[in-house]
Amino acid sequence: MVADLALILVASGIVTIIFRKLKQPVVLGYIVAGFLISPNFDYLPTVVDQADISAWGDVGVIFLMFGLGLEFSFKKLGQVGGSAFTVAATVMAMMILVGAGIGALMGWDKMDCIFLGGMISMSSTMIILKSYEEYNLMRERFAQMVLGALVIEDIGGIFMLVILSAISVGRNVSGVAMAQQIIIMLIYLAAWILIGIYLVPTILKKITSLLNDELVLIVSAALCMAMVVIGNLIGFSSALGAFLAGSILAGTIQSDRIRYLIKPVKDLFGAIFFVSVGMLIVPKMLIDYIVPIIIITIVVIVGQMTFSVLGILLSGQSLHTAIRGGFSMVQIGEFSFIVATLGMSFGVISDFLYPVIVCVSVITAFATPIFIKNSEKAYRFINRKLPEKAKKALRRNTSESQTRDSLDNDWNQYIKNICIRTGACSSILFLFYWAGTRYIMPRIDETVGSPMTGNIISAAIIIAAMLPVINVMFDSNVTLYYKLWVKHRTNHLPLITMRALRALIGACFVALVLRKIFLIPFVILVLIAAIPIILIIRSTWLNGVTIAMEKRFVANFSERTLTKAKRDRARNRTYRWLDESLYVVEFEITDSEFYKTIFDFTKRRDFVVTIIRIIRKDDYVNMPSADEYIQYGDVLQMLGTWDEVDACTILLEKDDAIRYTDSEDKTLKDFMYGQRFEGVPEEGELVCVPIKLDSDSRFIRKSIRNCGLRQAFGATIIGIERGALPIVSPDIDTILMKDDIVWLIGGASMVTKLVRSGLMDK
Repeated sequence: MVADLALILVASGIVTIIFRKLKQPVVLGYIVAGFLISPNFDYLPTVVDQADISAWGDVGVIFLMFGLGLEFSFKKLGQVGGSAFTVAATVMAMMILVGAGIGALMGWDKMDCIFLGGMISMSSTMIILKSYEEYNLMRERFAQMVLGALVIEDIGGIFMLVILSAISVGRNVSGVAMAQQIIIMLIYLAAWILIGIYLVPTILKKITSLLNDELVLIVSAALCMAMVVIGNLIGFSSALGAFLAGSILAGTIQSDRIRYLIKPVKDLFGAIFFVSVGMLIVPKMLIDYIVPIIIITIVVIVGQMTFSVLGILLSGQSLHTAIRGGFSMVQIGEFSFIVATLGMSFGVISDFLYPVIVCVSVITAFATPIFIKNSEKAYRFINRKLPEKAKKALRRNTSESQTRDSLDNDWNQYIKNICIRTGACSSILFLFYWAGTRYIMPRIDETVGSPMTGNIISAAIIIAAMLPVINVMFDSNVTLYYKLWVKHRTNHLPLITMRALRALIGACFVALVLRKIFLIPFVILVLIAAIPIILIIRSTWLNGVTIAMEKRFVANFSERTLTKAKRDRARNRTYRWLDESLYVVEFEITDSEFYKTIFDFTKRRDFVVTIIRIIRKDDYVNMPSADEYIQYGDVLQMLGTWDEVDACTILLEKDDAIRYTDSEDKTLKDFMYGQRFEGVPEEGELVCVPIKLDSDSRFIRKSIRNCGLRQAFGATIIGIERGALPIVSPDIDTILMKDDIVWLIGGASMVTKLVRSGLMDK
């Protein structure tokens, strides 16, 4: 054992020195050293006990993931911004699909295809980082973009390990058992958060005075191994347990000290791990699988490069940044080995896959410096050959400054909303898929008597249940979406990309259901499913259904809090939830030649506010219709929530025909009370009144868009009280329901018409 360790260290030292001299990543040196001292190479001394080396390699994985956990921080998500998130999500999603599809085309086993997709979905942080340092590119804009995307990929890789663990454990068991594994996983993660916040930092603070460097190293390593054992007992990988241990310690005041002390240990055992990877290279097997190796290598280089360039462009970056960044991400790296190790530890992948992916990693790693060095030449060539129309389109929709723009709070809030909503909806979609295929399909097959007919009926039922959830996944803070949309043209592509990725997730779940009926490759089914999903989610009826579902969920989830708030409002006889949540802003038409209807004025602008009044000299036009003309000198008063007003302001500040009046933005309450003081005649005042919709009301079960309140009374709905739930500035597809208290704004004539129709008392 000692002789084997000595051989490993000597061979690693010599080969890595040579690789450093050749300016190649040392990781490749470790892999080559492992091959040279393995039984598969006859011309040098050979390691005797490979089992011990494999065990040490497992320890190497543990410390590598422990080190990654120490670097982990959710703050990094905010620091890298929306652009890096778009790039990483685009590359990982597309490469997983491409990898699984390529494996299926080569006739591989289903688990081999799934793991292949995971292995080729991530670029190598270590190789790219070393290459950037070597060529002094760290401060370049494209380098910062790529490194930010790699942070997201690392985090995504951890969640991928969790999912692959659950799939591996549940592949030969029932859906119930697999669901139990996922529940256990969630409990484990919840326990990790609780321990991280409450227990570990508190203990470390109390024993700080006792800790020297030796004890810090021992305690941190002990926690790492303890979490590994717990993870193994629950049924998850050692890598995941080690990462969780590192993440716990990353939030403590000792994290920098631990990181410094653990680095030599991590480097030593990490080197042994990569050597053990190299020892798995079998020349005969590589010759037998030379065609898959070549195919996967081409797919990795072309796929990673293409989807990286596409992702960077979709994030709003310039073509120059996209090509230089995309040419950096042409390899797979150390995380691929960890994914392969996971598959082997669970015994779910074929023996040939590990050495094949190692060979692909080595080839693509050697290719990386070549692509990075020639990226500038490639940009000049592509830019020279690109049609002028394409260049103009790219210049309009991209910008070199997009990296800084993406760091604002609106982007961070929008990404947070997307992640929470997408995660929750994906969980529900998985539940529908599992329950539908597990229970509904067999029952309907028995009833109908024809498996094909029964499966088609079952699939229709399951997909119909999924569609509203997919629509909910899409509708993540529409106001914030429009606010980002109008801020800068370069935000358009990232926003569209994020919507496309959510459509892809929805299409994947639909494709899983269709796969039970049609023996068509999964990738093709995803493309087929994406088309109707994009069309269906634009349905106003479906939007109304999903809005109702979401409001009911919010009301049930916060029932106690909302009931207390409503009781307080009733006690104080105040409705500040509405009149202090809406704001009024003013703009003046400054173009002397301007003469357009409101419809023409707004149709080319993304308005999310309501024009409640036009002031024309001494004339007041309340609640103007879409065919009302606006002209030079008119003052437009617009109503909306703070984000809606802010988005409108950003949009109109760019318009030469209109200017902000610099009047103080007012809450609806202040605006209403201030009308008399500002000289508005009584007949020109706006009023805000509530009406209750009884069971016989002609407005219930209709959307705001189609209910006819605007046409009949000149009224606009600005708020709804649904039980204890207040809904401010509701979407026009919101369906009105029995017992809703609907708050309307309009002129004096509105009140008269409402009284005459019996909708409100005098």
